[in-house]
Amino acid sequence: MAEAVGANAGAKTGAKTVKKAGLRKAATARPSQKLKQEVVADLVKLMKKYKTIGIVDLRNLPDSQFGSLRKKLRGKAEFAVAKNTLIKMAFEKSKVGAGLVPMVNAPSALVFTDMNPFELFNFLKKNKGKAAAKPGQLAPFDLIVPAGETTLPPGPALSELKSAKIDARIQDGKVVIAKDSLVAKKGEKISDLVAKGLQKLGIEPFEVGMNMVAAFDGALVYLHDVMDVDEEKLMAQFAQGYQNAMNLSVEIGYTTKANIEIMIVKAVRNARGLAVEANIYEKDVMGEIMAKAKRAHDALAVNVKEEAPAAPAAEKAAPAASEPAANEEKK
Repeated sequence: MAEAVGANAGAKTGAKTVKKAGLRKAATARPSQKLKQEVVADLVKLMKKYKTIGIVDLRNLPDSQFGSLRKKLRGKAEFAVAKNTLIKMAFEKSKVGAGLVPMVNAPSALVFTDMNPFELFNFLKKNKGKAAAKPGQLAPFDLIVPAGETTLPPGPALSELKSAKIDARIQDGKVVIAKDSLVAKKGEKISDLVAKGLQKLGIEPFEVGMNMVAAFDGALVYLHDVMDVDEEKLMAQFAQGYQNAMNLSVEIGYTTKANIEIMIVKAVRNARGLAVEANIYEKDVMGEIMAKAKRAHDALAVNVKEEAPAAPAAEKAAPAASEPAANEEKK
């Protein structure tokens, strides 16, 4: 079962703690030395128990989202939330995952699992939720309110939307967005008016979820950018690479188990083509040779037929040309 063994001071994670009362008290501002030692000892046990250790950034993570992910990973992973100083002490004492220590610099949770880092990262990435915009946040992309009807009735909502640079109007007793309205460009701070306008329309432009900043699999430390793999793009690249390798091996005649059937078909096709071209009379190509001869015969017949009328025309022209000479002799 996914459980938390401690908590950051002041952080509300909603995480279930282990039964030891001392660990629950470790979340207070000044835990005793004994409580600290208990927290560190529990973390060390988890670090040695599982194959993979991940560090999750808890900033901007709602309690509900944290609880939902813990529930989905129940039986597959355990979570531990503790002060960063205690987490670092546990890494030092366990002699496991020392390369993760520099990554523990924000309110953090540890996740312990036997899944590989990429599998865990992919799960967390696919299980992110939506969140409303807050004043002061930076727009993750161009925020555009699309044209169309809304469920808002006429009233104060209309002026609020207009104040947020949204082209809102009254139509058939409803508030409608007359045209697509850009309310914030990517990277711009979201104003209070824009945040309220987006909330009125139920637009949630932000994703919230566990951001795993790094993971250790018992041998290597994987950073966020390394684990963030586009699966569809990667599979397309694998498929293209396979096809390129197949084409090259067939072209240079390098036989493998994967291409032998293709190469035999190619060899048979080339042999048949050579036999037909060189008129090698083998029963397997006799039909093609006969068809080739028939095509040559038909082409020759057409050429002869087209040239045949030219001879009579020449013969008619000859007597006509001799008539003036005969008339001269008679004179």
